[in-house]
Amino acid sequence: MADGFRITRKHYNTILEQGIKNLPEESGGFLGGYDQTITGILPIFNQYLYNRTDTFGFTAEDIQLAHRFFAKHHLSYYGLYHTHPKGIAYPSQADINSGQLYHFILSLQNQDYPVFSAFHIHRRQPIPIPLHIISDKGFSSVNLNETPQASVLSNGPAPSLAFDRPMTPEEEKSFLSQKIQDIKNETPLQYPLLKPKDNQQSGFSTLA
Repeated sequence: MADGFRITRKHYNTILEQGIKNLPEESGGFLGGYDQTITGILPIFNQYLYNRTDTFGFTAEDIQLAHRFFAKHHLSYYGLYHTHPKGIAYPSQADINSGQLYHFILSLQNQDYPVFSAFHIHRRQPIPIPLHIISDKGFSSVNLNETPQASVLSNGPAPSLAFDRPMTPEEEKSFLSQKIQDIKNETPLQYPLLKPKDNQQSGFSTLA
């Protein structure tokens, strides 16, 4: 794991857009891919029943759905991603207790400078691992509407972007600033929200 994970820019943009449009609540889902490259994203509803601004909840059924989804598309399951709207990009004790081997956390504490970090949970200790955003070049993307949870936005996925070369730091800063402004200026909360439900059918729930 010395090289850590890589994530395509489209999938990073999707997670960023989902996170900003769900503020002030936490949002998230599951990530998959191959060769430590994140090429699949499965957003899910925040299943927590109470204060979703500080907690992200998911169930055993959500985990099973994620494993089936990635296996169907010949991808490895990597783990959970979720936002910390008011906190730093570091696992909380609830995150550690969730049993996930890898956590991918997007801090929106400063929306102009979001921080996306990855951690390996080893012996109940979070170990930071590299997480690189890579170009979409060489990847083709599709929006799989097989389930209501398979699409991040109710009106379709975020635009796919590709670059012929790595961006300079100045280009990266300008691009990110413009992307955040574009998200803020769009119609708010296009991500479908789920009404609270009791999980009577399952004796398992996890908070993160």
